[in-house]
Amino acid sequence: MKTSKQLVQLCLGVLLSLPAIANAQTTIQTSVGDVTDNRTTGSFNAECTVELKFTGDAAMDAGTVHKIRLSEATDEAGHDLILKDNDDSATHSFDSDNSSGALKAEVKLRNPSRSANTIKILKGEVELFKPTEANGGLLTITNILQHPAEPVQNAALAKYGIQIIYLTKESYEAKKKEIEAQQNTGQKMGAAFGELFTGMFGSMMSDSKNSIQMYVKDPDKRVVGLKFTDGQGKPLESNESMSSDDFKSTSFDTPPPADTRMIVQLATPESLKSYPFKVENIPLP
Repeated sequence: MKTSKQLVQLCLGVLLSLPAIANAQTTIQTSVGDVTDNRTTGSFNAECTVELKFTGDAAMDAGTVHKIRLSEATDEAGHDLILKDNDDSATHSFDSDNSSGALKAEVKLRNPSRSANTIKILKGEVELFKPTEANGGLLTITNILQHPAEPVQNAALAKYGIQIIYLTKESYEAKKKEIEAQQNTGQKMGAAFGELFTGMFGSMMSDSKNSIQMYVKDPDKRVVGLKFTDGQGKPLESNESMSSDDFKSTSFDTPPPADTRMIVQLATPESLKSYPFKVENIPLP
């Protein structure tokens, strides 16, 4: 039988351990921002979008929202609002700066009933992206400008079937002529080259010396972003970026240095963590 002194010590031990346990539990809270709803009897321009804000320890630690998977979304009349093709395209993360402690993302839904005043429930799972070198979420490719029109050689990219190629207008035209000559002799090229150097892709190429143009073949959509630094790791500030299918272009005020490095933000299983969320009674405009 424990003595009174032993019981007191045991209770103190339990109480002292509670803060540590609570702090170890990463939490996330969800709130709603802007809601747009263009209800119409036709399908043209018909959409409903809800801005979700995620705060708490998990949001503070993460870099951005990677995906939102909806399991339930209904209006007050009970109509299912989940898009039939609900996938990555239904979620748009637009705030990667969590300095305020909040991460934001837009969720696209089917139009509610014309008589509905609220979205009764929006429930699902949010996947947050927190990249580090240790979890494989940040890959540094050195001297990226030294090998135009050649696939980046990296084991992690190859593991996920990702092809990244730095391009200039000159290198693109030269490689295209080389491949056409090889094809005329019956030689076969890899799938990435076959898609890249045929059709109208070349019309997108710019001859600007102030831009970095990349071909990114990413079958599982794991490349979250591309950042660039100089040889010492100092970030290069871009003034404009553009993406279209497999083409990504980043522009700068001056030509990037010859020793430019590329930082690939890669969504690996270790860099992603999912959390359940639920919001109810969302007013419709």
